Amino acid sequence: MGAIITISIVVAVLGVLVIGSVVEIHAQSAPYRRMTDQGYAALASRVVDDSNQSGARLAAVIYTAPTIPNQPLPNTARGEIQQGLDVALSATAQEARQAKALTPPATTDDVASQFTAILEDRAAAAASVVATIDQLLGMAPLPIAGAPTTTTTSTTHPAAVISVSQASAQLAAAGARIEQSDRAYAAWAQRLRRGKIPGAGPIRVPASVWAPSGSPLSSVQLGESAALLNAAVALVPFHQMVITAVGLAPPAVPSPTPNNPAGSGTIATSCDPSNLTSTVAGPVPTVLPPTGSVTPLVTVTNCGTVAEADVTVTETLALADAPGKGPPPSGASGSSARTTVTTIVSGRSQALSFPALTVASGHNYTLTITLLPPTGQANLAGTSQQFLLQIVG
Repeated sequence: MGAIITISIVVAVLGVLVIGSVVEIHAQSAPYRRMTDQGYAALASRVVDDSNQSGARLAAVIYTAPTIPNQPLPNTARGEIQQGLDVALSATAQEARQAKALTPPATTDDVASQFTAILEDRAAAAASVVATIDQLLGMAPLPIAGAPTTTTTSTTHPAAVISVSQASAQLAAAGARIEQSDRAYAAWAQRLRRGKIPGAGPIRVPASVWAPSGSPLSSVQLGESAALLNAAVALVPFHQMVITAVGLAPPAVPSPTPNNPAGSGTIATSCDPSNLTSTVAGPVPTVLPPTGSVTPLVTVTNCGTVAEADVTVTETLALADAPGKGPPPSGASGSSARTTVTTIVSGRSQALSFPALTVASGHNYTLTITLLPPTGQANLAGTSQQFLLQIVG
């Protein structure tokens, strides 16, 4: 009997200790939870401030886009708008990632998950706005500084063009999503402010409204912006692809001679309309040292305001000997090759890779570089460059 009594006493004591420990842990955790929630709110407030700035920047781009004037490359109206859209897209995506990274430690209830969802909705809505305007105007995101590129391609592609009515519907839907995110944020902030989070006490966070009534990011205004963007004269696509430089490998004889007054065999133009020219082979040849092949070093430039895709450039080598000259060896009478510029954005240049063309010493050739202009290009100046080559025998 004594043993039973002793065991009962031990169990009772242990029960008291366990209950006391639970009470103590609960008491100690309340301040910890309060500190965690308030610390989270302080960090979230910084993200909210950034989000407010991103929303204001995106609204400013939408508001000013139809009236931005064209300036010389690369500061065209389309380029300015694309840059603003790309910045907004990048910033909102970064803010959504920052919101998700604020935990752990975990907050009370679903405070963190709600905030993350709001920032992710804003980022998704911004992405929809950017994608729709790109589709409406046939634009593409600008290359990221420092990102790897190749000599013939770009990582961006112009968007497939959509109608004004389709763009209007998509933009209005994005605006509705922004408005919904604003309402969700207001409810979240009110919940914190009124101390509805158990153990957290009243917490204040910044106000955040991207799309008040009548603002550029509201559903109505965004839907109406499609027609305004489509009607803006400065945003009408202008096509102008040109050959801006051609060199030769091996290089031409460097010192001017009576037969080679230029001494370089290289032409270069620019996007200045007064400098855009298409050359033809003159009577004075460009002299190359003894060689069995020649490779043109060609650079093309998009002098227009819209990204271009699948632009074909051709090199053609034709025998140009005087009458009575004996034939060159087999395979050295002329040839041709072509390459394709997959995508090139406005204001950018790309060096092209051409195969070497077979030549023979002691013979003359006409080398022609021709760019097939994209549909819609009216001015063909600068789309063809030609040399008369003399290979020293």
